[in-house]
Amino acid sequence: MRIIQAPSTNEAIQTVATLILEKAISHPRSVLGLATGRTMIPVYAHLEKLQKIYENPFRDCFFFMLDEYLELPEGHPSSFKSYIKDHFVKPLGLKESQFAFPPADLSGGDEHYENLIKESGGVDLQLLGLGLNGHVGFNEPGSLKSSRTRIIPLTEDTLRANRDQFTDKIPTHALSMGIGTILESKELLMLVTGKAKADVVKYILNHHDDPNCPATYLKSHPHFTLVLDPEAASKINLNI
Repeated sequence: MRIIQAPSTNEAIQTVATLILEKAISHPRSVLGLATGRTMIPVYAHLEKLQKIYENPFRDCFFFMLDEYLELPEGHPSSFKSYIKDHFVKPLGLKESQFAFPPADLSGGDEHYENLIKESGGVDLQLLGLGLNGHVGFNEPGSLKSSRTRIIPLTEDTLRANRDQFTDKIPTHALSMGIGTILESKELLMLVTGKAKADVVKYILNHHDDPNCPATYLKSHPHFTLVLDPEAASKINLNI
């Protein structure tokens, strides 16, 4: 596990964007896993700036989305498919055919999505955020380390955290890559920013393979990089 404590939030964002860019440049046909959420918006905005300098290094990459709310109508503005189109696909001039999106219905899309990942050769670099309760993707507390892509009921904590993204009723279930699926990625890259995440960051660093905090499972991955801004790192001390 590699921990990068950036001197500012902006530099944490730039660090993550640069690591993603470097992967695309060094391996032009990389398979990249993308996450959503407020934390990632400035990362994608910075990648938009960088890709103009490097003449669209993502043009031959393929992308998998980490998760999606279930039973939202096609084109719903709060879907993660709409999010990634607005913040990544269109700004970077990419094609929708370069993306695999988790099915937003109940038609057995979990097994199909797993098969798509395997057929691609696996994810080379998976970008991740962190939930306040330690969830990764929508793998809520109680998720098993061996879990695969599946339909997951969302906890009250997660519903409360995401409620402001919906003007109508918020979905209560999501399809998410499982922890086992995520751990099969060749590299994991997690960005955590903000004082609200300081407690869960401290918990992760002091616990191992704890189902009450699924993010602790990631520490067993041989190539896991955790990037923190000063506020997210405010309750840990790595200078001992």
